[in-house]
Amino acid sequence: MAGRQSRSRLASLVNDDMMTAQGVKASVFMVVNSNLKDRVPEISSFVVSQAKSVRDSAWQIFFGIVDDSTSARGILRNISRLREEISRVNPRLVHAQYGSVTAAVANWIKGPLPLVVSFCGDDLLGTPIPSLTWRLRERGARFAGLWAARKAAAIIVKSDNLFQALPTSLRDRVTILPNGVDISWFKPMDRDSCRSKLGWSMQSKIVLFNASRNEDQFRKNPLLVRATVDCLTQSVPDVSLRVMSDASSEEVRLMLNAADCLLLTSLHEGSPNIVKEAMACNLPVVSVPCGDVAERLKKTSPGQICPYDPSALAQAIQRVLVTGARSNGRDQIKEQGLTAENVAARLVQLYRHVLRNRTLDRQNPSYPK
Repeated sequence: MAGRQSRSRLASLVNDDMMTAQGVKASVFMVVNSNLKDRVPEISSFVVSQAKSVRDSAWQIFFGIVDDSTSARGILRNISRLREEISRVNPRLVHAQYGSVTAAVANWIKGPLPLVVSFCGDDLLGTPIPSLTWRLRERGARFAGLWAARKAAAIIVKSDNLFQALPTSLRDRVTILPNGVDISWFKPMDRDSCRSKLGWSMQSKIVLFNASRNEDQFRKNPLLVRATVDCLTQSVPDVSLRVMSDASSEEVRLMLNAADCLLLTSLHEGSPNIVKEAMACNLPVVSVPCGDVAERLKKTSPGQICPYDPSALAQAIQRVLVTGARSNGRDQIKEQGLTAENVAARLVQLYRHVLRNRTLDRQNPSYPK
C-alpha cells in the first residue's frame, strides 16, 4: 500500500506540474514503465524532458505509471488502476513510451482513444543475455509490443535500425524520431569545477563509460571497455576509467563535463541518449557502429567510429586525448534538429496528424485505416 500511495503522490505531483500550461489545446496520456526506488517510481529523464517540452507547446501531459510488467498480478493491477486514471483525466490520445508489455498495457487501457507507440531499442532488438529463460521472456515482451503496435494509429522508432527491425506490415505508420536533448541542462561547464565536485583527479585523463544497470549492462559490452582501457594504458599510463551507473541527471551532467572522452561499446542501441548528451556538453565520443551513433557523429570532431576492436578503440581515444580539445557536438545537435524543443514540435505535429485522421475516420467510415 505504501508503494502505491508513493506512486500516486509522484504521479499527482508530476501531472500537476504538467497541467500548468496556459491555453491548452489537447492532452495526451503517456504510459511509462518505471523502476521503483525507495518505493517511489522513477520516470526516465528523457521522458520527463520530452513531456515538459510538449507541455510548452500548450498540451496537457498526464503520466500513467506501469510499475510491474513481469507478473500477471502486477499487470492486471496496473491495467485496473490506469483505466481509472485515464477515465478521470479524459485525454485525447494515449502514448506508450516503450514497446514490450508497456505498450500492451497502453493498448488495453486506451478504450476508443488513438494509440501512439514508441520503440526505443531493446524492446525490438532484445538484450543478448545467454540465458534461455531470458530469451523466452524477451521474445514474449517483443510479441506484446508488436501486438500493441498493430493496434496503434502511429509508431515511433528512435533510429533506422529499429525501423528495419519492424515487420514490413507496420512500416507505413512509422516515424523515425530520436529523443531530443535539453541543451539548457546539458551544456559545457568548467572541467576542473566539475571534477572537484565529483572528487576526481585533476591530472588524470578520464574515459567515461555508461554501464547502465541490471541486465542492460550485458548489452553495454563492458568486457570490450576493459580490454580497450588495458590497451590504452600502454601508451597513456595516466588514463583513468570512470563508470557511470544509475546516476542522477545532475551527476551525469557533471561527469560529461569532467571527462575527456566518452566510450560507447554497446552490442546494439537505438539512438543512445548518452551520446547526444555528451555532444551537448561538447565531450568527444569514441564509439563502435551501433544504433544511429555514426549518423550523429558524422560531422562531430574530435571523436571516431571504430570496429569492435580494443586496439582500434584505444588508438582513437589516444588521438582524442592528445588533442585535448572539446568537440563541436553541441553545434551538431542544433544542426541535426535534436534539441528537446525541436523534437517536441515534431511529436506534437504527429499527435495532431493522429487526431486529424481520427476525425476523418469518424466522419467517413470508409476512410482507409
